[in-house]
Parts: sequence; C-alpha cells; structure tokens
Amino acid sequence: MKKRVLAIVLMFVCLTAFAGCNRYISSKDVYGFPEPTQQINITKTSAGQETEYTIGSENYDPEDLLVMPILEWFYGLELTESERPEDVEGNESYTFTVNGQPVFSYDFRGDEAYIIVSDKWYKVKNPSVPPIE
Repeated sequence: MKKRVLAIVLMFVCLTAFAGCNRYISSKDVYGFPEPTQQINITKTSAGQETEYTIGSENYDPEDLLVMPILEWFYGLELTESERPEDVEGNESYTFTVNGQPVFSYDFRGDEAYIIVSDKWYKVKNPSVPPIE
C-alpha cells in the first residue's frame, strides 16, 4: 500500500513539474507601461523601410485614450521565454518607445512573433499585428 501511495505522489510531483515548464508569462511581467502613458512612438521596419508612428499626445489629457488599444494589445499577449530565433526575411519589426526610451521590440513573423525586452526574447503564444494604423 505504501509503495502505491508513494508512486502516486511521485507521479503527481512529476506532472506538476512538467506542467510548470510550459506556463505562459503575462506581458505585464516583462514590461509595464508607466502610468499615465500619454504617448507611444513606434518605428515599424519592413522590407528595409522604416515608418514612424506617434500614438497619443505630448501633453497629458485624461480624455485622450489613443494609447489604450496599444496597452490592451500588449497586455493581452501571452509569452514564454525563448532563445533568439534565426533571422528571417519578410518579418516586420516594431520598436516601441516611451518617454524617449526604447522599451521593447516586437518581431512579427506572421504565424509567430517575439517580444524582446532588455535583450531577453519571449515567444508570443497569440501573435497579432499591433493596432497602430
């Protein structure tokens, strides 16, 4: 009887350990936008061309909610830690700048994407194009 209980406990411990390996990280855990975030600058690089976007305004206005779609998009991403993947052609890269500092990049490859924060790479479970246009 003791062996059976011990085997069940060991099996439960192993399953719990393996379940933790694939746990998703909330994007809030890798970067948090400052409160209030009034303006976000984004540089999109695609096919060798750069396009710059400015979302929001320089002056604080509590009625200006233009940055909300970006915040909701980012905070809705589910991530796992990753190694840097191989470079590919045809991807789109987005660099997000807040308060004059680049804070993260988003490498969108269609059906897969990566967030890069402080040289750490995270694979995105639910990739989508950032809502900037």
